[in-house]
Amino acid sequence: IILFRLSLGVTMEDPTPRVNFETMQRYHGKTVILCCQINQIDNGVVRVLTSDKGEVTVQGGSSPYEGRFVEVLGTVVNPNTIKEVDHTNLSDNFSLDMYNELV
Repeated sequence: IILFRLSLGVTMEDPTPRVNFETMQRYHGKTVILCCQINQIDNGVVRVLTSDKGEVTVQGGSSPYEGRFVEVLGTVVNPNTIKEVDHTNLSDNFSLDMYNELV
């Protein structure tokens, strides 16, 4: 599976890193892409499970999440929180295991 983020001004010279829970720790204050499974949505706060089984809170999503899996573009706030800039709903048959191999 190859995923590309062509919107939001991301260029090849300044690629946005794809992360899982472990690699997200290296990018405090930076913009990242995280593919994950939605566990819970509560008052604009989304709790997700990453491809390496970490738990992350996504803050600030403005449009609805649909389905089980999502690709989040956002800024790493702390070791287990991302502030969303945008997200893309993914197919319910998306493979987090394959994504984890990519990361």
